[in-house]
This record gives sequence, C-alpha cells and structure tokens, in this order.
Amino acid sequence: MTLPSSLTEHSTPSSNTPNYHWGWATFLIVITLATLGFRYAMPIRDGDIWWHMLYGKYFLDNLTLIPDHTIFSWTPSNNDTLYCTWLADIFFYLVHKVSGLTGLFIVRYLCLFSLILTCFLYARKLKVLFHPIVWIVCLIALLMSYTAAFVKPEILSFMFMTLISWNWWQIRTNGEKAWRNCYLFPVIMLIWVNSHGGFIFGVIFLLIIGAGELFNTWFSHGNTLSRQCRKHLLISLILAAIAILITPYGYTYPLQLLQQIIPTQENINYNQKVASYMATFDGGTPFHDFSLYANLAILFLVIIYGINFKKKNIEWSSLLLNLIFAFLYSRFYRTTFYWAPIFMFSCISLLPGTQFFSLFPINKISKKIQQASPILLILVGISLSADAYKNSAINPEAYLWMGFGISEINPVEEAQYIKKFFPTSRIGNGYDQGAYLLWLLWPENRVFFDSRHFPYKKWSDEYFSFIFGSNVREMTKKYPCDLWCISLQRARLILTLLLNDEWKLAYYGKNSAVIIRSDIPLPNKAPRVSEEITNSKSLPNAINIFAFACNIKDWQIADKVLIAMRNNFRWNSQQFRVQQATYYLEGIKAYYEQNYQKAIDNIIKAHPDLIDSDLVLTNCFLALSAQAWKNNNESEALELTLKAWEHSPGNLYSAYNAGIILWYKQQQNLSSSNQPSLRDENTPTWHEYLEYFLKKAPKNSFYENPIYIAQKILNNEFKDRPHMILPKEL
Repeated sequence: MTLPSSLTEHSTPSSNTPNYHWGWATFLIVITLATLGFRYAMPIRDGDIWWHMLYGKYFLDNLTLIPDHTIFSWTPSNNDTLYCTWLADIFFYLVHKVSGLTGLFIVRYLCLFSLILTCFLYARKLKVLFHPIVWIVCLIALLMSYTAAFVKPEILSFMFMTLISWNWWQIRTNGEKAWRNCYLFPVIMLIWVNSHGGFIFGVIFLLIIGAGELFNTWFSHGNTLSRQCRKHLLISLILAAIAILITPYGYTYPLQLLQQIIPTQENINYNQKVASYMATFDGGTPFHDFSLYANLAILFLVIIYGINFKKKNIEWSSLLLNLIFAFLYSRFYRTTFYWAPIFMFSCISLLPGTQFFSLFPINKISKKIQQASPILLILVGISLSADAYKNSAINPEAYLWMGFGISEINPVEEAQYIKKFFPTSRIGNGYDQGAYLLWLLWPENRVFFDSRHFPYKKWSDEYFSFIFGSNVREMTKKYPCDLWCISLQRARLILTLLLNDEWKLAYYGKNSAVIIRSDIPLPNKAPRVSEEITNSKSLPNAINIFAFACNIKDWQIADKVLIAMRNNFRWNSQQFRVQQATYYLEGIKAYYEQNYQKAIDNIIKAHPDLIDSDLVLTNCFLALSAQAWKNNNESEALELTLKAWEHSPGNLYSAYNAGIILWYKQQQNLSSSNQPSLRDENTPTWHEYLEYFLKKAPKNSFYENPIYIAQKILNNEFKDRPHMILPKEL
C-alpha cells in the first residue's frame, strides 16, 4: 500500500507530513544502534556453525559442492536429503580461518545492520529520515529479528530477505527508473538458493508481489507500476524462477524442499523434534518477548493502513506480504525474522503524506497527541531497549550471556578431553554435542548423532526417546560405544547409565559428562572435572552443573558452584533461582540420607523448570510407598505410588507397584469409593499397569520374580500379598 510508483512526489516532503526536529530521530537512531550492539552481543548460540564450517572445509578439500552426509558418523545415515548451503559453508569456513570467532561475530553484526542501513537509505529517499516513527519501527523490526542472530547460513537468509524487501519498495518508489531494480531479484535468488534453504521464503515473497501487482491492476489502479516496469518485473520473476534451479542438484533441490514444507504427518513428526520449529507463542521463550513485538507491529500497521483505507489507497502486494508473513511469524519460532523487513518498509513507505494520528476522531486530541508524539515514541524506544537489555543481561536464553565466545551448549572442554585421552574411541553423544565433536575430532573420529538430524531421519524417533531417558538398555546394546558424551541437562539419561554396572563416570565439564565403559581403565593423571567448572557465565547452565554434582554426590563441587552462583548472578530474579538451587541441595542430601519426606519437601520448592528432579522425586515417593505398604496402609501406598508414576510416566517400578496394589485392594474387597480420589478415568487399571510392566521389563535376574508374579496375577493364579519392588539405589 504505497503511493503510485509512477509518481516522484517523494523527492520532496509532502505538506501533509509533519515536520519533526532532527534531534528526536537522532536520539532514536542512537537507541536503535545501541540495542543492536548489546542485544546481539552473544556467543555462538548453537552448534550448527561447526558442521557448516566442516562442510565448507570438505568442499574445498575435495573440490566438490555436494557433501557425503554419511562419512561424519558411524551410526546409520543416508544421503537422501539434498542440502545446498555450499556457498555459505565455504564463506563461513574462510571467515573463521582468516579471523576466527571475531570474524564470525562481525558477519553477524553486518547482516543485522543491513536492516538499519536499508531503513536509512529508504527513509532518506522518501524524505522522512527524521520522522521518529521511522526509527521506532526500525527498532521494533530489529527486535523481531532475534531468531536471525544465529551465526550460521540462516543469518544470510535474513540479510537476503531484507535486501529483496528493500529492493521491492525501491521499485515501488523509483518511477520509470524502477525497471533496473527488478533484475536484482534473480541475482539475489541465485546467491540465496546456494546459501540456505530459507530462499523458499524469498520465492514466497516474489510470488506474493507478483500476485499483489496483478490485484493492483484489477482493484487499485492508482498503485500499479508503470507498464514498462511491469514488463521487466515479469521478466525478472521468470529469471528468478530459473535462478533457483541453478544449484548442484538442479530442479530436484527446490522440489524436495517444497515437499518438506508440506504439512504431512512425516514432516510434522520430524519438525516436532527441532526446537526452532516450535510455535512462536507457546510460552517457551521467556528470554525474548515475541508477542510484544508482534502486537506493536500490528498496531502500527493497523494505524497506517487504517488511514490509507480511509483514502481508499490500497496497495495489495504489501498488504498480502504482511498477512502471509505475520502468519509465518506466529506459526514457527524459526520464521519470525522474515516478517521484520516487510513490516518496516510497509510502514515507512506510507509515512509521506500521512497524518499518523488522523484516525482519532477529534482534531484537538489528534493535534495534542501529534505534538507529544516524539516524546511518546522516545519513551517507547527507551522501554523496548531497556527490556531488551534486561533480557540480554539478566534473563538470556539458556547457555548464553551478554558477551562473546562459544556458548556453553557446546562441549568445548569435553571434546578436548576426549581428543587427548580417548582419540579413537567409538563415541556416543547427545544431540547438541555432536556438531562441536565433529568439528574438533573429525576425520580421526566420528560421531553418533548430531544437529544435522536429516541424515538420521529413519531412526531419530528411537534416538530422541533414548536421549530423554527411555529404551536406554536397548540403545546401548544396539549401538555399542566406548564412551558417551551427554549434556548435563540430560541428567536422567546420565544417571540411568551410571546406575548400570557397565558404565562409569570419567569426566565432566560445563556442558557434558563423559561416561566410559567399565572395562576401560581411566587414564592416569587425567582430570576428573573441568578446571572451569565454577566459571559458568550462564545461570541455567550453572544450575545444570550444580544439579549434576548433587546427583553424583560430588558435594565439594556442588558447594563451589553454589557459591559461584551467589557471587556471579546478583540480580534479584537470579538470586531467587539460586535460592531454589539451595533448596535442591538440601533436598538431595536428605535423599541420600534416606530422609525421603524432607527430600520431597525441599526439592518441590525448586521449580521443576529449574532442575529436572522427577527421577529423584519418583524414588522418594516409591520409598515412602514401600514403607506404607509394609505398614499395611494400602491407600497411602497407592497414593504415593501414583505420584511416583506422575513424575516418571513409564517407570517400571511404579507400574509394577501400582498394578499389584490396585489388584490387592480389589482382592480384599475394599471399597472402591476411595479410588476416584486416587486415580481418575485416565489412570490405567491394574491390568494395564501389569501388562505394561511385562512388555517393558528386561529379562534379567532382578526382574525375574516380579515378572513371574505379574504373570500369575494376570492369569488369576496368585493369591498372596505381593512384595513391592524398588530401584537398586534405594
């Protein structure tokens, strides 16, 4: 919805556009630049950059543009997925080779700065450079772009989206000269398609502007491009369509990518395992207020569009672009940044000739608000920037902090430990550990799984069940390893392995535990814990370290980490979480002292989002239920057992115990009127508990007798009061 591109009235300010002192806008420009500086001062966020750079090295070393995905892991993998990021991978590899991490951070800032630069150029062209709304809109768009700040090919997609958006609005305001800009589209798409799969959103963008221009010719003649420009636009769109076929894979690459974004059950199942595909507003991003920025964007668009709807001045391409990309913003966390430049240029394009506050029906109110608007907008800008600073300094995303370096989601120290002491061992690893292990250890060693994910599609369901603590025995037998490198966040999996006599702890650092087979000797003079263990810069990760130390009864490290947290994280909200960690320490000590009720009372005070304490709580409830059962208090035993099941659904001890208690109560002809308070209609029956237990219980000496009893009960051949079973550690 812009002014007719055939006109050039933008060369001078419209008489309807209020004149603002340059100082207001300058202040907002400073706020915007400062926000860019500190909000995006963050370390390498995830591990993807490592395998992308490894691919870049592979391309150069082997003089190829098509990677062999299978050579990086020893587990089953395939080359079914066409992955075309060769240009970006080589670029990032060379940048890192020449200038290290510093170069990568410079690239991130330059890509994000492209939004501010194009805003400056476009606003200057429209003679609204010092309009405060330009820069408040730019600030909002910058904050909407948070998910683009990963140092990996995805950030190039943000830059390309910004460039094609800027180019489109340039075309709409360049008059007869606009046709030249049309031919930037195929150039950008040619580079984009060989850099990142996000080019598909560029394709969507180009399809929408083509459809929008067609709608303009039908319904909004005053907003159509000139005949000459429409001709060149059509040619450029055809060339752009050809450009996306110029890859090492030809037409099969965009075709496969299109098939992957169709919401089939297979694609949905795959995407559910990747955090970046989660819904934007599901409440899982307290470190960044995506809903606030979306609401502000909608507010500005509604006001500006509302004014132009009153004038019957509808430009369909910008309207459709905002509708489609606003939907994508809300649909996936990963696609939020694509809307940012579209929103920004849509607003700026309509500022010339627009009385922003003319929607207010009373002129006196409009005038007063307009006079106060610079101050109001500066206050909004300061508030947004302050909120962004708070999120950066006090409440950053897990594993991050306001600063640079490598985030603690990467197993830097652990990888170095493995390289030094177990250089040729067969490695098993967690999802987030694989990429950095690849970067440091390949080709001498290969990984189990990594964040590429797509080479392992055929068995990824099995893998993710394992990572979350299920089918552990089956996986370790199916894929025999010498050692495991697993995130401390996956404490349940680590403890499950350590409770098995086949594994022992060799080392742990700020990210992971290194667990080796029991028959492998520990290396002489090797450290057992990282020297940097107390220097975590991320509070959530420091809590992971602390909780793990507690769970393995390393009280000395737990106390040191707790003291470090008290000293390093001083904000009130941080100190509150440190206090919760203190409760956990008291609770876990009580647990190992077999004071289970005290353990429950303290551990429950530590919020479950803070520390995964379900396994410990499950054991506490099981221990108390066994005591109640011993004291012939079947109702209390059942209540406690069901609580254990609630904390660890699928737990075999809980399943067996719940089954035998419910069966025994039925056999004793006890009143069933008490049962609804203990189990609702969704709670399994005793048959279901025991059948589940028989299906999942391993065939070994520990489970031999419980399996026998469960079978007898189900066959109506058991009459005695059965014994409960408890975990070995109790």
